[in-house]
Amino acid sequence: MLRKLQKSENKVLRQFGFTLAETLIVIAIIGIIASIVTPMLFGTTSDAELKAKWKKQYSDLAQATMMIVADNGGTLAGAFPGDVAGSEDLKNAYASKLNIIKDCSGTSSYGGTGTGASSEGCWHSGTNSWYYLNGTGRGNYISPGLILNNGSLIWFYIEKSDCSYDTSYADGDYTQCGYISVDINGFKKPNIIGKDIFYLAITPNALIPLGARGYFDPLTSCIEGSTSSSNYGYGCSAKYLYE
Repeated sequence: MLRKLQKSENKVLRQFGFTLAETLIVIAIIGIIASIVTPMLFGTTSDAELKAKWKKQYSDLAQATMMIVADNGGTLAGAFPGDVAGSEDLKNAYASKLNIIKDCSGTSSYGGTGTGASSEGCWHSGTNSWYYLNGTGRGNYISPGLILNNGSLIWFYIEKSDCSYDTSYADGDYTQCGYISVDINGFKKPNIIGKDIFYLAITPNALIPLGARGYFDPLTSCIEGSTSSSNYGYGCSAKYLYE
């Protein structure tokens, strides 16, 4: 009886089982499909995560800005005097409103007593350590910066302390005080403007993402895969907030 059962079992295995050669072929096919699909899948997920982080970070910075504006009588015009030299005071104002783990002072020309965000470890350091969207490398920042408790890097810069800097050269329809740049991914790659690095214009009473109100139009400054000299990636800052 036992012998009959064994024969029956072997017959079933022969009918429905795979040979070794067939099994190896199936494994090889699965491996090829996985090698093609997995990078695409993870790339899409990564982009979505970075955009979500950017929206959250923008919201936090916008709230901090509103508090700083309120602290200064409803306007940032004249709040941090000295033009470029007011950058350190601007950084200090944001440091008081955000949860930070590191504070990096700018050089004396930016109102600080340090060596700048890059050399003090709050921004990317070295030539080609971060990039425009068109692939051109960027260098060090000697203005002040912060690292937030969520790992984001922030760089601060004032153009005109009276907020009269004209953005019309790049078709913007407003004037501004200066800029904030944020790497929401910290020192992790890709370290590319328009991917994980985004820019905000500081106006007298709000933050405006670059790419809004005509300033660095996303149609020319946020083009995936383009090496055009105008494709800095700045316009992505507004584009991804509004998607």
